[in-house]
Amino acid sequence: MIYHIVLFRLKPGITWDSPEVRAAEELQERMGEEIPDLRAWTCGRNITDRAAAHDYAVLGLLDDEAALARYLAHPFHRRTAEAWTALSDRVLADIPARPAPPTTRFPHHPEGDSRVRTR
Repeated sequence: MIYHIVLFRLKPGITWDSPEVRAAEELQERMGEEIPDLRAWTCGRNITDRAAAHDYAVLGLLDDEAALARYLAHPFHRRTAEAWTALSDRVLADIPARPAPPTTRFPHHPEGDSRVRTR
C-alpha cells in the first residue's frame, strides 16, 4: 500500500473566494469517486494558521506502484492537477504504508475512540 500526500499553498493574490479555487476543490472532493484505484481518499482546507502550514491537503491510499501510476495517468487526476497548477504551489510525497491492524485508533480524538477504515 502507498500513501499519496499532496500539500497545496495558494499563490499570492489567490483567495478562497476565487471561483477557480472552489472549482478545484470540487474536483478534489470527487477524486475518490472518479478513480477506481484509490482505496481511500480525503482532502480539505487546513484549519490552522501556523506559518509552516499549507492551505489545502489531499491524502490517498493506493495498492501499489502500478496503481499509483494508473492514478497519476488518469484523465480526471490530470484535469484536477491542471486546475490546481494555476492556483497553487505544491509539495508531495508517495510513501509506503506500514502494516497496521484493520482498525486504527486515534486516542487524541475528542471522542476518544475515533476509527478510520479503508475499503
